[in-house]
Amino acid sequence: MQIPSEAGLVLRIDAKFCQVEIHGERRRLPLAGKLFEQKTHEKRPLAVGDHVLLDQTGQAIDQVLPRSSQLHRRAATEGEHQAQVLAANITHVLAVASVKSPPFQPELVDGLLAAAARERIAATLVLTKVDLAKKAAARWVSVYEHANVRVLETCTVAGKETKESLAELAELLHQNRSVLIGLSGAGKSTLLNAVVPGVTLRTGRLNHIQQGRHTTTHTELLVLPGGGHVLDTPGVRNFHLFCTGSQELQFLFPEIAARLPQCAFRSCLHNGEQDCAAQTALAAGEIPKTRYQSYLRMLADALTAENPALRSGRAPPRGGGRRRPR
Repeated sequence: MQIPSEAGLVLRIDAKFCQVEIHGERRRLPLAGKLFEQKTHEKRPLAVGDHVLLDQTGQAIDQVLPRSSQLHRRAATEGEHQAQVLAANITHVLAVASVKSPPFQPELVDGLLAAAARERIAATLVLTKVDLAKKAAARWVSVYEHANVRVLETCTVAGKETKESLAELAELLHQNRSVLIGLSGAGKSTLLNAVVPGVTLRTGRLNHIQQGRHTTTHTELLVLPGGGHVLDTPGVRNFHLFCTGSQELQFLFPEIAARLPQCAFRSCLHNGEQDCAAQTALAAGEIPKTRYQSYLRMLADALTAENPALRSGRAPPRGGGRRRPR
């Protein structure tokens, strides 16, 4: 989509104002009231990365232009009917996760990767602090190779830097409008400080229960020296997909979807059906257990959204459907 020359770019959203770049100038502008009156499925009327037009006075944001992409999740306090858009008009998702301190959380990573896949946004898993647990790092690399996910193993400690992977990360950042997202304390800001000269972001330490403190307190789009943009986001502790159907979900897990043609049922959900090729592959170690567990948790969410009666605590129904012709 061609962006009008008069459009502004949303760099940051504060309580009542947005910081917008227009013709190279950074301005602090309010939103026109009509944007709040328009009913949509989104929690807020715009997101960082949006392209916007001003009203006739040039003193307020009047219109949000259509997006080329967005990374969104189910809003934590609004149920299944509201989405929180974390980043708009991005070309790459960088899921940042430490192998230790804080521990790697596969369900969070898998949620991020599934959300990116649903929007057809390229994604890379960036493992940090690999010097602390090299065997664990190798194991996670193997897990995500099964899912055709690009993985970068990184360390920024002086004398132990992973120069090749950090250089590859820098190239990705300069070639894209990226979003860095992951747990607090995973090392997002540290990575940016290490690979982009001139960017100095606050970094923090873990508390006594190995949780990171929020050193980044808001999402902000940074213009990088040498090209590219990056959204540095506050840490997230969970990531639930928004309005993803039960039949759609498996196609966000390529190693599971690849088994569907061999399943006995065309509509197999890989959730206890007979002659399920995905469950056979799981038993043979061809599908990693953590990925399958993440899939089942997301499937339970999707089935509950489709059938609210399941909130009563009953077990999710088994999949099934018409048999595939032999």
